[in-house]
Amino acid sequence: MRHGYFETAVKLTRSIFRRDRLSIILWVVLLACFSAVLAPGIDSMFPDEAARLTLAQIYDNPIMVSMMGPIFGVGQAEGFSSGAMYSGLILLWVALAAAVMNIFFVVRHTRADEERGRAEVVRSLPVGRLAGLHAAMVSSVIVNAALALLTGVGIAAFGVPGMGLGGSVLYGAAIGATGLVYAAIAVLFCQLSSSSSGASALSGIVLGISYLLRAAGDVRGSHFIACLSPLGLAQRSQVYVKNYVWPIITLLLLAAAISAAAYKLNTVRDLGQGFIAAKPGRAEAGRRMRSSLGLSWRLMRTALVSWVVVMFLLSGSYGTVIGDLPGFIGDSPDYLQIIGIPESLVNSMSDADKAGVIVTYFGAFIAMMMTLVGIVPVITTAMRPRIEEREGRAEHVIARAVPRRKYIGGYLLLAFSASVLIQLAVASGLYLVTNSLSEVRLFAFGDLMRAYAVYLPAIWVMIGLVTFLVGRFPKATGAAWGYFGFVAFTSFIGGMLDLPPWLNSLSLFHCIPRLPLEAFAAAPLIFLTVLAVILTSAGILFYGRRDTLTA
Repeated sequence: MRHGYFETAVKLTRSIFRRDRLSIILWVVLLACFSAVLAPGIDSMFPDEAARLTLAQIYDNPIMVSMMGPIFGVGQAEGFSSGAMYSGLILLWVALAAAVMNIFFVVRHTRADEERGRAEVVRSLPVGRLAGLHAAMVSSVIVNAALALLTGVGIAAFGVPGMGLGGSVLYGAAIGATGLVYAAIAVLFCQLSSSSSGASALSGIVLGISYLLRAAGDVRGSHFIACLSPLGLAQRSQVYVKNYVWPIITLLLLAAAISAAAYKLNTVRDLGQGFIAAKPGRAEAGRRMRSSLGLSWRLMRTALVSWVVVMFLLSGSYGTVIGDLPGFIGDSPDYLQIIGIPESLVNSMSDADKAGVIVTYFGAFIAMMMTLVGIVPVITTAMRPRIEEREGRAEHVIARAVPRRKYIGGYLLLAFSASVLIQLAVASGLYLVTNSLSEVRLFAFGDLMRAYAVYLPAIWVMIGLVTFLVGRFPKATGAAWGYFGFVAFTSFIGGMLDLPPWLNSLSLFHCIPRLPLEAFAAAPLIFLTVLAVILTSAGILFYGRRDTLTA
């Protein structure tokens, strides 16, 4: 390639960091802190090898292996360390988060800039043909290197036994190298696809296939199949066990090869075009597309329907293992703590009653966890008016005889409807699978629906918060994701870390009664519903009054 292709790439790299310095810092710091903070928490929960081996036995079944991957280090001569257990439980999920971060980051600074016309303005200046693409990839390398270094040093700083500096740095390198591979995959699809949404969707599909490929290899016990996935390769580094470096080198070489292909395609691709041509639309819109609600549904239907199906299948996957859970858990106080069962309660019961209590508590734990996952598409839908506005598409609608409040109302109707449908889907999936596999009916459908329905007011408050930010503080809509992360963190990790009560009370889920474990309380649910109505109404009011072109 010619040297002139990369002219001014350094300046464009600095521009990327100026534009996204806040989001980059948040992503890197949050992921690194998540890994670092969990290390001592998990070590304190499982302080001896017997407790760690008990947990490993619980996870040694096809369902959990397909979800989490294998836990290496069990049965080795030097013992099953906290580090081996930690990497088996946590590395995959942080690698997935890093992959998502890189996909969004690369698409935003390549294909999305072309759609918004920024790349055309930049290319009109004396800039190399590959400068923009090269700047995005160099920025991704810097971000992933910072994530790897901060994660490794952060974990090692806690001084957890079995989690030394070398293994911790390798753990961070596995996260960074995995993220870099998916950055390369995203930049490749930015050349193939004709839109940023298409590039993100194709990259997300590859990420999903990678997860399934890793799961298939792990369940079959085939390291070859699992290593066909970057996620499986990262886990084969066996951090804190064997500390293999070859998977990291393989991931870096894979990222370099995919990036080289993307660079080559970019040299022959016209600006704003893709090698996969977009399908031509209809000459005229159908009747359903002639309303703001119809347009909202057309834009969101694929994502929402996919989420409902995925949530149904995911809850069903938990249903396949829940019947055997009492045998897996036994009397382990550590696992009982994870799902919230007081050890004193279990010790005072017979074996028959104990099994029922474990299933009930685990069902309540799954309800909270699935609700948190289901909030993601709801927030995305409620935030879509701001995205359409930022991309310059909303003005083509609201410039016509379409009231702004009616325009945003269409997306809100979909968001509120999706919240109900997703809760119905997860309750149905868990009910149908558990009762089809168990001789005894573990759950009543009405009880499951009530357990999931009590979370609806909290979900509606999240919708109201997003709407208020979109209407009043449009540039701060990302704060909704920050608060969601806080709610998820306190719900999952708060009990392990013994956080201050006042901090836990700031979470929406703190006042939600965990049915059927706790008595039903209408007052907090009414309060949250009223708060959701106030926030949503205020957001719609502000959106109808503000200038959408300059916000």
